[in-house]
Amino acid sequence: MKQAFLYFLSLSITAAALSQSCEVKVDSLKGQYTGGCRKGLANGNGTATGIDSYTGDFKNGYPEGEGKYTWKNGSTYEGSWKHGLFDGKGTLNKVSNTDKPMVMSGFWKAGKYIGQHEKPYEVHLLTNNISDVNVRKSNNKESVISINVKSITAGSSDEKYVHAPKPELKNIQQIEGRFEQEVDDTSASINSNRYTFRDVTFPFYAIFSFETKNDFKFDSERFGLELFEDGKWNVQVNIDN
Repeated sequence: MKQAFLYFLSLSITAAALSQSCEVKVDSLKGQYTGGCRKGLANGNGTATGIDSYTGDFKNGYPEGEGKYTWKNGSTYEGSWKHGLFDGKGTLNKVSNTDKPMVMSGFWKAGKYIGQHEKPYEVHLLTNNISDVNVRKSNNKESVISINVKSITAGSSDEKYVHAPKPELKNIQQIEGRFEQEVDDTSASINSNRYTFRDVTFPFYAIFSFETKNDFKFDSERFGLELFEDGKWNVQVNIDN
């Protein structure tokens, strides 16, 4: 149902804009707005009167900027637009045959809903030797965080090290959310360790500290991880030491 509704929208108000002009290129709005190219008011008052209506910013004949679109059945979208598509922060309120309308509020990209957050995670690098942190969500069904931490030099041989040790998780400073179980896998790889946290409560924010013993001293690296949405998260951490 949701996909069909968005497809209907894309058919209604998308096409390539030829040039900057005051012509409205959305069929349902032609002749139904005033105010010039940048601002438009459909059917005089922005309310549905048997036709679709739009109040807000226009560019090249398409809704762009901030505006509200009302379909003749009473469904509405209010928020940000780009070239006639939902793009940015906005709320879609779709009228249905049931007592409860479908409401989708959050962020949109090219007409597609991407979630309540524009970016569902944040990484904070707190020390210099963490060369990369890659975060991806594999599904929405589990509440799990899996962190694989890899040392660039672990498992190598040179004049100083026969087998450089792997970084080990030494401390977790929990700031928001929690987890119920931690499973450590320190034997699967010669140069990395994996730490899995199960039954996680989101949103989750913690600072992870790792230690690696190099040349009879311990190098400590830290990074902060914020996860705003439920799901199974896979985190790859590369440490250059």
